[in-house]
Amino acid sequence: MLNLDHINIHHPLRYAEQGYPWAEWDLLRREAPIFWYERDDIEPFWAITRYDDVKTISGHPGVFINGGPRLRLTLKGEPELLRGGLDSFGESRGWDPAEPPDLTFMDDPRHRHVRKASSWAFTQGCMRGMMAHLDQLATGFADEYRAELEAAGGQPRDFVHGYAAKLPLAAVGEIMGLPDDDWKQILVWSEAIIGEIDDALVRPGETRAAAAERCMNDFRQYLEDLVHAHRQPGGGPSDFVNRLVNAKVQGKAMNDQQLIGYLFVLIGAGNDTTRNATAGGLAALLEHPEQRDLLCAHPELLPGAVDEVLRWTSPVISFLRTATEDFDLAGTRIARGDTVCMFYPSANRDEAHFEDPYRFDITRSPNEYLTFGYGAHFCLGTNLARAELASMMKALLPLLPRLELAGGATRIANTHVSGYAKLPVRLVG
Repeated sequence: MLNLDHINIHHPLRYAEQGYPWAEWDLLRREAPIFWYERDDIEPFWAITRYDDVKTISGHPGVFINGGPRLRLTLKGEPELLRGGLDSFGESRGWDPAEPPDLTFMDDPRHRHVRKASSWAFTQGCMRGMMAHLDQLATGFADEYRAELEAAGGQPRDFVHGYAAKLPLAAVGEIMGLPDDDWKQILVWSEAIIGEIDDALVRPGETRAAAAERCMNDFRQYLEDLVHAHRQPGGGPSDFVNRLVNAKVQGKAMNDQQLIGYLFVLIGAGNDTTRNATAGGLAALLEHPEQRDLLCAHPELLPGAVDEVLRWTSPVISFLRTATEDFDLAGTRIARGDTVCMFYPSANRDEAHFEDPYRFDITRSPNEYLTFGYGAHFCLGTNLARAELASMMKALLPLLPRLELAGGATRIANTHVSGYAKLPVRLVG
């Protein structure tokens, strides 16, 4: 009888210290693709590792809901910060404990109506209109990073904060009309919330979890001030926030709690995933020099390179759903009330859908990855993420042949969104 007790796919430190558990996911896809996962330090769940099963669950949003008791993997005794709830911030404002913290926790029909409030800003047409400006921003950031590397005289400099983190936050900031000076502080807050908190932020006698919660509340205070400024007669400077404040969802305007939650997830999601894909994409290109050289020689291959980077890096690790009824999933009975956990990186390495899935190939076609999910909850910011990644990779092409990984990379300790916390790179040649 196959023993899978050694498998660890749930602990944040496993992802920080060893990276993604590719071997474990491979084993599960082969031997137990729908696996009842029980460990002492986490509530049990069905681990879903195959492409088809992830797609089936995502394609049945009425059966597998986001609004159940669990949406992200958290250890026993640890609060799910992104779930919100009546913490001190919410209590002081009389927030409704039954209100979903943000869009990702909602189900249809409300999810569909709330999503429409900002979907206009993320259409392909809007992104085409932004491309020239994104290219300009990315070129400026690439020039800054080149100057930093040249000044370092061959010593390594962090690629994540030196380059990868800049455009995603700047782009979301511009869409929302946020002042340039606010971007750096928002980056600090958003990193703390996903577990990448700088030691300098932790106050004497304060736990890291408490510091992360404080950062989250500081971020929400910032968003509350932003919302209030745009509620004034005549509105505020941001067309995006003005439209959101005045939007009607099922005939009613959103209150402060709903608006803060909406802006919170749009800014956070717009930063973390694209930054992690950019850093992971650079690492992949430098670890596969033949693909790097191919892209530099043929920049027209950039769209395919963007797709392969998104498949390869899979920055969103997992999402949970709750079954509202009994369901037969590929011959396994999922009972009403059970939790299922979809592992997107595993789905993106499924041999049944990707030929030679562990080959990094910028010419791969077809390449129908599940990085942005599938179905009703397909990522709202997909077009923006692809546009940002294309601009950042294009701006880096002249510098790419001279970059070298310097070792000493560290990863984010998170089981929802992960990637490099730091990626030291040096200039050679």
